[in-house]
Amino acid sequence: MKILPRWLLAGVALIPAVVSAAVPFEGKVEFKMTSGGRTQDMRYAIKGDQIRIEMPEQKGMGGMIMDTSKKEMMILMDDQKMYMVMAMPDLAEPAPGKREEMPTLEKTGETEQILGYKAEKFISSYQDTKTELWLAEGIGTFAAFSNQNPMGGRGGGMQMPQGWAKALAGKSLFPLRVVGRDKNGKETFKMEATSLDRQALPDGMFNPPADYQRMDMGNMMRGMMPGMPGMRKR
Repeated sequence: MKILPRWLLAGVALIPAVVSAAVPFEGKVEFKMTSGGRTQDMRYAIKGDQIRIEMPEQKGMGGMIMDTSKKEMMILMDDQKMYMVMAMPDLAEPAPGKREEMPTLEKTGETEQILGYKAEKFISSYQDTKTELWLAEGIGTFAAFSNQNPMGGRGGGMQMPQGWAKALAGKSLFPLRVVGRDKNGKETFKMEATSLDRQALPDGMFNPPADYQRMDMGNMMRGMMPGMPGMRKR
């Protein structure tokens, strides 16, 4: 059986943190992310409870589609013309049976106009890091990433600050600028919205192409682990 590409395995580590919006938004937001001298663009589309994320420079990956009402996420694999569906974990709740530190989120009182929206500055603290978040209301849902992020494969990944995704979970706030700093205050990561465009989006943008097949995760795991039930002997 063909081994899954490294970017896909890394993509499983993407963890969405859903934040609801008081005002429905439909349209696109483009972000630029910088870390360790590397730059990555991200295209972000919102239509009701559906979100689509694309990384233009990331070859072989058609994007991720999330349905926050169904709490499902879909990864598109263009090279294989397949897609994989998995459940979205709830970051607002601690993992069962696991004690973990929860990040804090504090208002600073500072505000700034970013792309026509009033954004308020918050500070999220987690372990020995602090993340500066400029958050706005009325844009839509947002899916953040865990620290393990498929930005270029092994050795080429961007190091995202941890904790801020959990800090935002369940809140009606959308980040237009995120700045991560280490314990010495040095900037380690920056994500900033570069454009925001309200527009009607086609339903097809949030569905897999008609000629793509759904990957059967059960059969895939049985193929990778001989001896599992249902595995044919050769």
